Amino acid sequence: MADQQNIDIKDKRYSIYNSEIPMPNPSTTTTTDNFDIEKEIDGNRYAEIVTQSKKPFFAILRAAIKEDFRFMLPRILMRTAKTMRRIPRTFVIKTQEELDQYVFETIFLWSRSLIKITKMEIEVRGADKILPDRTYLFASNHRSPADIPVLFASIPQPAAFVANDLFGRIPALSYWMRASGSVFVNQGLPQSEVRALKAMEKRLKKGRSLILFPEGHMHQGNGIDEFNRGGLFAAVRCAVPIVPICIYGTEKVMRPGSFHINPYRHVVVEFGEPIETKNLCRADKKGIHLAVHDIIKNMRTALEQEFSS
Repeated sequence: MADQQNIDIKDKRYSIYNSEIPMPNPSTTTTTDNFDIEKEIDGNRYAEIVTQSKKPFFAILRAAIKEDFRFMLPRILMRTAKTMRRIPRTFVIKTQEELDQYVFETIFLWSRSLIKITKMEIEVRGADKILPDRTYLFASNHRSPADIPVLFASIPQPAAFVANDLFGRIPALSYWMRASGSVFVNQGLPQSEVRALKAMEKRLKKGRSLILFPEGHMHQGNGIDEFNRGGLFAAVRCAVPIVPICIYGTEKVMRPGSFHINPYRHVVVEFGEPIETKNLCRADKKGIHLAVHDIIKNMRTALEQEFSS
């Protein structure tokens, strides 16, 4: 898959960043490093903009131009729009295997370009635990809109998102997400959640790995929020391993509800040991969300301690 093959996932750690961009001296970093996470903008702001506009892409673009004085987010939106030039080829590709390769190549290149624009340094830990020929449900904490391209670029195999249905209204991005096998869900509507759960099981049984945010929203504050059981239980029903993922640092790249991007941030993506779900007892199946939550919570606590020292 494009340049992704250049990443040696046998190493426990590796970095994804533009080596031509110098990392800043700590003494020259901006005061945004010291923001109060408890005073974040409401993360529902994105949903309000999308639902209240007939042209959500342009509504987001207008808001981004007003707030992002570095003009990074408008560049990201335009880079997203440019992926539409690759869409026509999807209609002439003959085999599903070739189509999947083309779709995920597009998504991976898009993710890498966003990382380059934002000048993030991404450190990936534990990717060697992921076997390329196995199907997984990747469960991650959720801190920022930046989590999406970061995970697309860091997970060492093709994987589709379980995402809020608002993503289905954004041109270009929605096309590639659907083509990848993403599952859209309208949270809070039982019928939509049941359909999404069935769609997840269908994807997993066909061998498509999925990425899930069990918190169901971008958490603001310390640690991680409570996990919902539904999405994780799809992996149990399909006997698919669950891979806990902890993301650290994306909230300093782009805060929930904000359109302002802070460049030169160090982001860590850490993979935990895959949890085999095939032979779990009834009690462990019922409490799978609690087990995954505790693992990611401990990973997050360890990372907070590491980078606060």
